[in-house]
Amino acid sequence: MPLVVFFFLCVVWGTTWIAIKISLEGLPPFLGASLRFTLALLLLLGFIFWKRISLRLPKRDFLVIASSAFLMYALDYGLIYWGEQYLSAGVTAIFFATFPLFTGIWATFLFRSERFSRPKFIGLLLALVGVTIVFLDQLISTRFDRQVLWAIVAIIIGAAGGAMSVVLIKKHLPKVNPVALSFHQMLQGVVILYGFSLILEPWNPLHINLRVVLAVVYLGAIGSALAFALYYWLLQKWSATTLALIIYITPLVALLVDYLTFGEVVHWQGVVGMVIIFSGISIVQFHLPFQRFLQQKFSHLKE
Repeated sequence: MPLVVFFFLCVVWGTTWIAIKISLEGLPPFLGASLRFTLALLLLLGFIFWKRISLRLPKRDFLVIASSAFLMYALDYGLIYWGEQYLSAGVTAIFFATFPLFTGIWATFLFRSERFSRPKFIGLLLALVGVTIVFLDQLISTRFDRQVLWAIVAIIIGAAGGAMSVVLIKKHLPKVNPVALSFHQMLQGVVILYGFSLILEPWNPLHINLRVVLAVVYLGAIGSALAFALYYWLLQKWSATTLALIIYITPLVALLVDYLTFGEVVHWQGVVGMVIIFSGISIVQFHLPFQRFLQQKFSHLKE
């Protein structure tokens, strides 16, 4: 079941890049993100009442939740929405692919919840190179003016903030009900996003059409309410760094969607990038078993 959930999240979050781009056609970024998570909150609340899930949490947990809400929603999603105004979905995916690398850094050096492993970090860097190769054409065609550079910085800061939020929750809230955690974190995050929207954005004129509405509904219902509850459930079973590998698979999903929907041909660099991505993931996931295998096979040489 965890593996099924993992690949489901890869598919869902691989298509949200395109849905975010569509929602930005009619909504300013912070308002678009606010509406997405408002819908997700309403759906979560309905599920909570239906299943009679308790929302009570120890008071000591609220500071961690508040910190994670700011990191995940204000920094991560707020800056992703803002940055993707000026970047293509593919280029956004390249710079957001620093998320697993930041997760490994925070988990290893800041919170010390995972051991340092050189092969693991080599694998993360290799997978990042693979994502860059997959979207190399979009990267080359990007005009790096001042606004685009600021958008890139925003995406990287967002990735760092989101990664810190995940590691924070993994370390301090490992046994909290994932639905209750998603609700409390999202509620505080929505308040922050609406505040940013009121202060920084004009709400008129809005260009809302059916295409924009469907994108927001998909992002709120599937990409947030369902996906976040499943994500935090999976986080209780897998390490933060392992789960962050979703970010490396989502660009491949985006390529597949482009091919099926728009007939976009996958060029040779896309295939090469895919091979490199999965090579990096393999190093991250299997370096310890492989090391143990080598130690067992060659231990007699030392004797």
